[in-house]
Amino acid sequence: MVQVVWFKRDLRVQDHAPLAAAAKVGPVLPLLIIEPEFWAAPDMAARHYAFFAENAESLRADLAQLGLTLITKTGDAIEILAAIHAQTPISALHSHMETGNDWTFQRDKRVAAWCDRQAIQWHQPRQFGVVRPFNNRDKWASQWEDFMTAPTVDMPTQATMAKGFDIEAMPDAAQLGLAEDPCPDR
Repeated sequence: MVQVVWFKRDLRVQDHAPLAAAAKVGPVLPLLIIEPEFWAAPDMAARHYAFFAENAESLRADLAQLGLTLITKTGDAIEILAAIHAQTPISALHSHMETGNDWTFQRDKRVAAWCDRQAIQWHQPRQFGVVRPFNNRDKWASQWEDFMTAPTVDMPTQATMAKGFDIEAMPDAAQLGLAEDPCPDR
């Protein structure tokens, strides 16, 4: 059984509640899914992907210091999770609650349904003051204040790596169909 930590846009090890929780249970499979459909959205560009890829390399180095290897996969999140689950059963899926666009919201609803069908617990702590879904905004301010004043999560000092998973190279922007989009003054 493996604890999958799904890194979405939270490419860090510091103050990362999903990573800290999974490391306590272990073994951990740090997973980065490159979703071509997400990157094909009209609000995405090659410069966004370039920044994402740079941060993924920093995450890879930071995880290595904890004894973990970032496993990168390209494709549909559910198909990738299903393949991992078929290889080594997933005990739990850990990721931050994402507050992105409607595409990520719909994807997360599909992943939640898949986890339910597989009897896999999906732990999604918040990483921002925004709450999704949020049916009642009456107590939003107090929830925001509680979250923003909470202490940061301690980074694990080490973790046990799940074994037997292949590392794939990250595709470049052109492989994702993103037009060249230089950002020279970044």
